[in-house]
Amino acid sequence: MAAGNGHERETVRRILESAAAEFARHGFVAARIRDIVDAAGVNLASVNYHFGGKEGLYRATIAMLARRAQEEVPRESAEVRRLAPEEQLRIFTRVILERFLGGAQSSPMARILAHELLDPTPAFDELLRDVAGPQFERLSDIVARLLGPRANADEVALASFSVTGQWAFYLFGRAAIERLYADLVRDPAVIDRLARHIGDSAVAALRARRLEIEAPAREGSLPRPVARRTAESMASPVAGAHRKAAVKAPSKKT
Repeated sequence: MAAGNGHERETVRRILESAAAEFARHGFVAARIRDIVDAAGVNLASVNYHFGGKEGLYRATIAMLARRAQEEVPRESAEVRRLAPEEQLRIFTRVILERFLGGAQSSPMARILAHELLDPTPAFDELLRDVAGPQFERLSDIVARLLGPRANADEVALASFSVTGQWAFYLFGRAAIERLYADLVRDPAVIDRLARHIGDSAVAALRARRLEIEAPAREGSLPRPVARRTAESMASPVAGAHRKAAVKAPSKKT
């Protein structure tokens, strides 16, 4: 991207802001450069001069939005990191839901991410690395603390994906939510309540999974009673009937 004086920096800023709105609304393929420059109040040549074309503008827009996204997530806050992991998860969930539901529409970064998930472009890897990657790493750190030291990397990843799935609906399902429960996308208090609900549900599930992971160590690696009951419940109904018959059948008199 071409650097320049204060006037050129202002031009770049206006182009990026307009591009963020256009790419969020239509995705990369359907977005129109003419609409971007018209909204920014600049000429068409400005995009080629500052960004080298549509793809360069798209990547620069993602980079700008990625910086903003990282500022919104309480990643390095010493105060937040001193909290219990349960509370950290609730705070993290609140930030994500605010991004999806807090404004008149989902944030540009969230909507661009939705487009990319459905129809990836060459910039998808950068989006994962610069936006989704750091956020997932932060979430995984919280999840790992809740699962405990015996949880391996696969356990942490699967649990983190499960937590992510609980709030992803509110990105892709926002139009339905607006029609079914409009207050949810307008009232911060309702978003707070939803964040607590998702956080509490996730924490309860993670605590239960931790008990399952640590159970063999507590029981000397013996099978858990629930596993034995499950195995017994899988026995053939016919075999079960035969066993009952054998118990009830009278002995033959001699």
